[in-house]
This record gives sequence, C-alpha cells and structure tokens, in this order.
Amino acid sequence: MMQITRGLKAALQTPRWRWALLVAVVSDSIGFGLGLIPPIQWVVDAVTVLVLLRVLGFSWPLMVALAVEAIPFLEVFPTWTLVVLVMATRERPSGQVS
Repeated sequence: MMQITRGLKAALQTPRWRWALLVAVVSDSIGFGLGLIPPIQWVVDAVTVLVLLRVLGFSWPLMVALAVEAIPFLEVFPTWTLVVLVMATRERPSGQVS
C-alpha cells in the first residue's frame, strides 16, 4: 500500500498527471449530471478520451474506460478519475506507463 501511495505522489508531481486528473475529475463531474442525456454524455466522453490520449498517450486502460462509459447507468461511476489514478500509480520513473 505504501508503494502505491508513493508512486501516486511521485506521478502527480508532474504537470501531465495533474492535467490528466483534472480532466478526469471534471469529466466525471459533468457526466454525473448528464446521465439522463446520453448524446451529450457521449460527446463529453469523446472529448475526455481525446484530451487524455493527447496528455498521456495511448493506453489500453483509457480504451476500457471509454467502453465502460458507453454502458448505460455506469456513467455515474467515476471511471475516468479511477483509471487516471490507477495509471498514475503504475508510472515508471522514465515517464512510461507499465
């Protein structure tokens, strides 16, 4: 547990991880209110994944999060935030995600 906490702290000291987390939290917050309006929610998720891909680069966990967000009623779960946090804990010192 300590290693995860240490890895998360180290990763979040870099601007790209802070931006990614900010985008994820904002998207999940907006998405929570848009659960009853799927077309707008899809646009928010599409923009979110494009921004996260730009900030973090391609990663399969981002694609899985996009698939989960497409499932009705799961969009209220903070998928983007959790995926970014998990990816940040797996950050290697070289800056590459494992």
